[in-house]
Amino acid sequence: MHCESCEITLKRAFKKLNDVKDVKLSYDNEIAEIIYNPDINIDSVIETIRSVGYDATVYDGKNIDIEKPKFSHYVNSLLDKKNEVEGSLIKITILTFITLLGIQAIAYYGFFMDIPEFWSRFGYYIIFLIISIVLSAVAVWHVKAYGNNFTCTTGMMIGMTIGMVSGFLIGLMVGATNGMFIGSVAGIVIGMVVGTWTGMCCGVMGTIEGMMAGLMGGLMGSMTSLMLLNDHLKLIIPILVVASSVILIGLDYLIFKETTGTQIRKINKQSFLPFLTVCFITMMLLTWLMVYGPKSALFRF
Repeated sequence: MHCESCEITLKRAFKKLNDVKDVKLSYDNEIAEIIYNPDINIDSVIETIRSVGYDATVYDGKNIDIEKPKFSHYVNSLLDKKNEVEGSLIKITILTFITLLGIQAIAYYGFFMDIPEFWSRFGYYIIFLIISIVLSAVAVWHVKAYGNNFTCTTGMMIGMTIGMVSGFLIGLMVGATNGMFIGSVAGIVIGMVVGTWTGMCCGVMGTIEGMMAGLMGGLMGSMTSLMLLNDHLKLIIPILVVASSVILIGLDYLIFKETTGTQIRKINKQSFLPFLTVCFITMMLLTWLMVYGPKSALFRF
């Protein structure tokens, strides 16, 4: 349990059990004290808890030491090739980045190389666009690999974080080449779509959180580009990308902690080809927008 909302959710679930007379919950120590009829079926109690997205262990009153996953465990899981989810994240990240970079190189020699000052105007930002797409996409991969098996609090954090970061990064890159209006539109669309898709794991609350975060992220990203246009914009971009990476790594660790060691852990196998196809389409649409799309007066050459 993470907050009072968790307590309310579990109390509602317990009320459905006829043999439960009263229940006391505390998210601080994650213990539920149940007053019940002697003929209660403990398996039905645990199943009820799991049905609302939590897990339970019978506590006999003695001291118990439940080891919670640490960040070192998460790092080890990333390096474990046998791990079905975390063990594939680094491989997916590298393969996707190399593939998109190769496709972008082909596009350059096929379409963009004759554009005057292409690298100074677009090339630098397109490289970081690829990085931004990969970062956001891999975070989505991690979420979808576990389906919708998250608590309400975690689900809202997932939608909010991924929606905000993806919207901000896309708005930042497109805003750097096209201006605040087009950058805002691109960032808002990507941020709201991604935030909604990932936030759906906890229903309406997560969906709204994801939509709001995508909206704000897209606006803030493009606004940052405009404000720093003549003040070391190219220097701040890698700093912001690294900072966003740290945030997404933290989110991945949260997901790892949420799903490790629970009975509700469920893995949905994700196919790499559809994932790569979505990344490719997104990259090419945004690249064409950055190069050929409408630009504000400050960005016309």
